[in-house]
Amino acid sequence: MMGLWIRRHMTAAAFSFGALLSLGFLPTGAQAHGGVKLEQDECVMQIGPNTLHFIGYQRSGEEQEFCQDIAQTGPTVIALSAVSPELRDMAIGVRIVKDVGAANQKTDLDAITVVNMEPKVYRNGILTLEHNFKDAGHYVALVTVRDDLGNEWSTRFPFGVGLYTFWGMLEYILYGVGFVSLLGAMWLALRAKAHKAAQEAHAVA
Repeated sequence: MMGLWIRRHMTAAAFSFGALLSLGFLPTGAQAHGGVKLEQDECVMQIGPNTLHFIGYQRSGEEQEFCQDIAQTGPTVIALSAVSPELRDMAIGVRIVKDVGAANQKTDLDAITVVNMEPKVYRNGILTLEHNFKDAGHYVALVTVRDDLGNEWSTRFPFGVGLYTFWGMLEYILYGVGFVSLLGAMWLALRAKAHKAAQEAHAVA
C-alpha cells in the first residue's frame, strides 16, 4: 500500500512539474514572492527625467531581495538607489504610506504614513531605511527628488507586504513536489537494498 501511494504521488508530482514547466510558470532568473527582475525593470521607477531602483530586503528567513511583493511582515530594509547619475546631486526623500488609493491619500496623509524620510542629498546615490512592518497589506512608496534649483518631481511605487502571491504559492507547491520526490527516492533505495539482500540470502542458501 505504501509503495502504491508513493508511486501515485510521484507520478502526480512529475506531471505537475512538467505541466508547470511547459506552461512557462516556473521561475527562471527571478526569485519567488515577486523577487527582483532587473531584466524586466520591475523594480525601476521613473521619476521626472530620472530613474530609481527600489529594493526591499528582510534579515530574517531567506536572504532574498524583493520589490513589488515583500514576502512577510517584520523588520525590512528598503533601499532606493540612483540609476541616473544626476540623482547623486539631488535631494531624495521617501514616505511609506498604507495604500488607500491615490484620491484618498491626500485627505490625511499623516494618518496613513508608516515612515517618512525628508529629501536629502545622498552622494553615494543610495537612500536606505529600516522599518518593522507589523501589518500585512498594500503599501505605497511616495518618492520625491529635488534639484538645487528648486525643481521637484515625485512618483508612487506600490508594493505588498506579507500577501499571498502566485509565485509564493508556487514555491510551496514545488517544495511539496520535492518532498514527495525525496520520499520516492528513499523508498526506491530501500526497496533495491532489500531486494539485493534477499538475492544474497537466496544465493547463500
